[in-house]
Amino acid sequence: CVRDRRLFSLEDAVRKLSGYPAERFGVRNRGVLAEGRFADLVIFDAETVADRATYEDPHQPPVGIHQVLVNGVPVVAQGKPVEPPPDPMPGRSLRFHD
Repeated sequence: CVRDRRLFSLEDAVRKLSGYPAERFGVRNRGVLAEGRFADLVIFDAETVADRATYEDPHQPPVGIHQVLVNGVPVVAQGKPVEPPPDPMPGRSLRFHD
């Protein structure tokens, strides 16, 4: 795992998963926590966060993620999807166009 191998800092990892892709794909107002931007946040424990999904069992929830907000709306709380889910769901899917 990246954390155990210390391939790069936590700050670099967060940038590689947020700000850099938003910048690279031209997704405006996302990827950076700043006034006037959409409030997309993941609150996680840097010591325990991990993906448990495998090819054999791909629908496993991650561990160490406590809360997720999309456009400031909670979609994960206390490590579990918010029930019932927000209606309408915040955010939108992205599609790649050639």
